[in-house]
Amino acid sequence: MQESINMEKVVFKTLKRISALINAEWCSLFMYRQRNGIPELASRLFNVHKDSTLEECLVTSDGEIVFPLDIGVLGHVAQTKRTINIQNALECQHFSTFVDELTQSTTKNILATPIMNGKDMVAVIMAVNKIGGPFFTSADENLFLKYLNFASLNLKIYHLSYLH
Repeated sequence: MQESINMEKVVFKTLKRISALINAEWCSLFMYRQRNGIPELASRLFNVHKDSTLEECLVTSDGEIVFPLDIGVLGHVAQTKRTINIQNALECQHFSTFVDELTQSTTKNILATPIMNGKDMVAVIMAVNKIGGPFFTSADENLFLKYLNFASLNLKIYHLSYLH
């Protein structure tokens, strides 16, 4: 339990900083897991922005948003294990309005990347809606990936402790 809280604090601080640096409306962490042998992604930190608190963004088990891997951009990122930078969400064949409908928000653009531990999927982290620009640039993507090194290391340690 303590490892989980520490992991969430580190990732929260990293996402908060990333949100400010790349001018994202919000960022989120979706953890990979399997239930009854079926892989899925479940929200752990949601709607992290420069002014949010950990308590606001920490998702409880009864409030999780869960994606099977065959749905949405998150599922696509988890399956391909590749970073994706979507300039117009509505034009993306992988985009699902599922989260928009749940949160009554509008997703315009997405920057998402998998967090891997070797060949094992650990999580997917995403930034949503570029503020002050039409979409996330390649410079935003580079900054996003560099800052995620901090979160990635912490998530890998958590993943290893969870396995043992």
